[in-house]
Amino acid sequence: MRRVWASVWLALVLTACGRIPEDASGIEIYLQACARCHGAELEGRIGPALGAGSDVADQPDQYYVTTITRGKGRMPSFRATLTEEQIERVIAFVRSRQIGR
Repeated sequence: MRRVWASVWLALVLTACGRIPEDASGIEIYLQACARCHGAELEGRIGPALGAGSDVADQPDQYYVTTITRGKGRMPSFRATLTEEQIERVIAFVRSRQIGR
């Protein structure tokens, strides 16, 4: 639990700085770039839920890559914000939460 709060704190600090470090973990990237719309627990808010049982949980990884890179609906493109490696890390984080690891 302490690690989660430390990650939340770090994400808030990074958000204040306005950029995501190259080596940020999947959870750090998610909390800074995604949680505002998809919820801190992947429960959905402005954007759809991403957690276990959500409409997108069964989509292939390429769906996430395309959506993050190009944007979709009200979701903006993160092509200029996230590297391919960061996108892979954030997808891995989302996947880990979808299967409860």
